[in-house]
Amino acid sequence: MISVIICTYNRDRVFEETVHSFLDCRADGIDYELLLIDNNSTDKTREIGERIAAQIPRVRYMNEPLQGHPNAKNRGIRESRGEIVAFLDDDVYLSPGWLAALASAFGRHVDVACVGGKVTPHFDAGRPSWLEDDLLWIYGVTRYGDQEREIRPPEIPIGCNMAFRRNVFEQIGGFHTSLGRKPGNLLSNDENHFLLCAAKAGLKTLYSPDVQVFHRIPSARTTRQWVLNRHYWQGVSDVAMRQISNDPLPRAALAKRAIRGLIGLLRQWRDMAALLAARSRRGRRVPMKEHTDLCYRLGELRQAFAESLAITGGSPVDSGHRYGNQ
Repeated sequence: MISVIICTYNRDRVFEETVHSFLDCRADGIDYELLLIDNNSTDKTREIGERIAAQIPRVRYMNEPLQGHPNAKNRGIRESRGEIVAFLDDDVYLSPGWLAALASAFGRHVDVACVGGKVTPHFDAGRPSWLEDDLLWIYGVTRYGDQEREIRPPEIPIGCNMAFRRNVFEQIGGFHTSLGRKPGNLLSNDENHFLLCAAKAGLKTLYSPDVQVFHRIPSARTTRQWVLNRHYWQGVSDVAMRQISNDPLPRAALAKRAIRGLIGLLRQWRDMAALLAARSRRGRRVPMKEHTDLCYRLGELRQAFAESLAITGGSPVDSGHRYGNQ
């Protein structure tokens, strides 16, 4: 059986469209179940989930009150029954052959522990002209080609379209709950952390372009402010992930790095002022990449100081990530 998990929070309309997109996939006699994990939404998600589950026996709806995307995914793992566990975001459209392609990939490659599919962006209001190709990674776009092949870090599956054999969770555990999205921030890396742990354990990952989804990008996520904010939180996330790894920096070393980073930024205060004003001193429009690089560095700096000083509430890191303990 393949267990497909869709975690959602306050996206009732697009969530319902994603669910129906999955249900429209060709099943080709494949045994599957669909788990709808509502991460304590306040909109009509419960009503939609319960209605669909009541109509279709293969669908189960459940509410996970503990906030945070990793908590919802870990709940889905615990509740799932399949030997293959797949994750979809609540804002994707699936190719009609998605389920069949996923089953085929695992069936043909018995040594594969994880399958990552192709992710193509779908901009609801069109792609802004300033949104360069180098920035598309923030939307989970894959650039791994059109041929099925093994991938290794830094190439890793995208969280909105990935699947694992169940024994991966028995070996690695669940998603680290100190990382990942929570209401009010754009913290990430829970999936990156899990996938890197799997790679270090020697588990094989396959990229299969036939396992394809189209990731919806709403207009609210194509503003300059959102893109800059996303890069800031990626800086926070990267430091946080490093500090829960098997090779964290000692607090003293982290503090020194943070101080050096701060001094470096202060020495560039004129450039920073120009970036914040969005124009250089000559009135030239500053490339977006310079803005995003600055925001990423500010996020790194923020988290490095928070971790080194152990400020209460300043670090997103907490203890415990085994899915059976959540």
